[in-house]
Amino acid sequence: MNEWLYTLCWGLRHIPCPEERELARAVVNAGESCPESVLTHWTPGGGYVVCLDFLSVKPIKHWSDERKADARKRNLTRRVLKTAPLFADELIERELTEREDYFRGKSR
Repeated sequence: MNEWLYTLCWGLRHIPCPEERELARAVVNAGESCPESVLTHWTPGGGYVVCLDFLSVKPIKHWSDERKADARKRNLTRRVLKTAPLFADELIERELTEREDYFRGKSR
């Protein structure tokens, strides 16, 4: 189930924080409003703001090497065709041979 995190944080970046940077925090179910435990510490014009973060339980999806390679080649082709369409084939081939690992989906 998704949850939301409400915090009361210092919001004026140009002024040093007089106390703690975070005065209150509360985790609630998604869709619930800010709880009183956070709102009781908030005063209008005091410099603190109520912040909302969405806590996600979804795992990060990593691209496979093949998918990265396809995207990198497609982006290279698009960039070269945009800037130098007359020499595109030669420039693309040169780039693919100079940076083989990168265009096979390996890390930079």
